[in-house]
Amino acid sequence: MRRERDRIVERVRSTALELVDRHNLPGMAIGLASREGTVHAEALGLADIEAAVPQGPRSRHRIASVTKTMIALCAMALVDEGALAVEARVLDLLPDIELRGPSASLNVGHLMAHTGGIGEAPTMANLLDAWTLLFRDEPDTAPIAHAYADGIVVEMPPGAKWAYANHGYGLLGEIVSRAEERPIQEVLQRRVFGPLGMADTDCDDRPHADLTTGYHYPLGYDALDVVELLGQYPPDEESVDGHNVRGRFQYVHPRAAGAVQSTIGDMCKYATALLRKGAGIVRPSTFDRMVDGHWCPDERLVSWGLGFMRGPRFGHASFGHPGTILGGWRTQLTVFPDADQAVVVHLNHESDHRFRHIDGEIVRAALDASDQTRDERPTDPGILDAAPGVYEPKPGHLTNFRTVREHGRVQVTARGHELYLRSRRGIWREGARMVPADPHDPGFLALDTGEPEPPLVAMVRDESGRVAGLRFDRLVSLVRNDRLDPWA
Repeated sequence: MRRERDRIVERVRSTALELVDRHNLPGMAIGLASREGTVHAEALGLADIEAAVPQGPRSRHRIASVTKTMIALCAMALVDEGALAVEARVLDLLPDIELRGPSASLNVGHLMAHTGGIGEAPTMANLLDAWTLLFRDEPDTAPIAHAYADGIVVEMPPGAKWAYANHGYGLLGEIVSRAEERPIQEVLQRRVFGPLGMADTDCDDRPHADLTTGYHYPLGYDALDVVELLGQYPPDEESVDGHNVRGRFQYVHPRAAGAVQSTIGDMCKYATALLRKGAGIVRPSTFDRMVDGHWCPDERLVSWGLGFMRGPRFGHASFGHPGTILGGWRTQLTVFPDADQAVVVHLNHESDHRFRHIDGEIVRAALDASDQTRDERPTDPGILDAAPGVYEPKPGHLTNFRTVREHGRVQVTARGHELYLRSRRGIWREGARMVPADPHDPGFLALDTGEPEPPLVAMVRDESGRVAGLRFDRLVSLVRNDRLDPWA
């Protein structure tokens, strides 16, 4: 057993070093954990490029939205104690927050599962540049009623649509804080960091002597398009080494959405607790409820529990969460219960769309897995005939913010005996070949992007067999619109 673990560690370590070099990253921290504890935790490369400061065991990273899993655990600990209910109405718990729209049935569980009908901007007035509300130059200290003085729009009936919502977790964090009668950073210390011995972790959200410097690549054409739409000039950003631009520290608003800083060693302790079903924080049965599918249209794709993303990876069931701090840090925590293994990846680099490839390579090395297999059979003739068309997001400006920014509408076209998908923007702008991914379902395909885990697409057909919609493995659902013509 020890020899096999040594082989896994060496494989992961060599993969990480190769990825740092290939993608010109400043550095990377990698962690492997089991139910017994930390298997391996190591920081590689540089914490700061210009000063040539190496990363080490005390190097901190901003784990961003992985924070949400900790907030959800605190909420469920209160549920265990009878101080909170998953079904409790948000209107009753936060009477001083104006919730516009169909908010009467909005409950705590909706907030945890991102099914509350809240989008990535609290109101339409903030939609054009929603990120300026999430990342600011001043700390998150204002009372929540002041922070949301214009209210929060519940755009869709709760439970009707999945849409990632940082501001929904702002509400959840406030609910937990009020139940505990202390700031959320103190709640996390009492409920999570203290019991697990995470001595180098906090939710204070401030610069720290051990915090790595965040970097990003120069703006790509999609980001430049957004800058132009906002009527702004492109930032005058100069690369520090020919590849990377130094980011700047901005505070997370709301803090509960992603303000935790941690080390790779501490995150391995956290991952071990998750493998032990939340041991020390919640009851095992409560944890099982959290990682069950609360929004799961298709088990073959990514789905969501109460605070955790879930779905198959390299043939293993998994749960976890990604995290991104605009301009500088990226994290992925993935737990594989059946393999008794958890993988943590920290970058002090935003890494854009390449992070999916980077994390996939690390996870593949940890599991000693091959690339996701694809069905080599030709595309089904019925799908070739039924799929071509243009697909767009379901209604909802606020709840479609990420979908529109990341790819927008997509078109499917047939070329000979193959299908191709092209998006309005993003990494599929130039098009990607669609290949069969399930021998039992001709309408389940992968995008042949060369990634270890290619993006998956499930076609939704109506009673006549026509393809009426598409589901992607990042919980995006698009519907066909035959009034729109392909643009290329």
